[in-house]
Amino acid sequence: MISHRLLVNLAVLLVNSAYLLANSCCTGDFAPFAREFCCFIREFCLFTREFVLYW
Repeated sequence: MISHRLLVNLAVLLVNSAYLLANSCCTGDFAPFAREFCCFIREFCLFTREFVLYW
């Protein structure tokens, strides 16, 4: 059986990967709509990571 701590670590790893991808899109030279969407996803990832860490 998978432990709770392992699930939390896997979730944090997934969210951190999504954050890095969104961050590169947000700070890159993309169309304004795509950049705004990526910045939104980046902020959502920060919120999700904090939520998962305290879960």
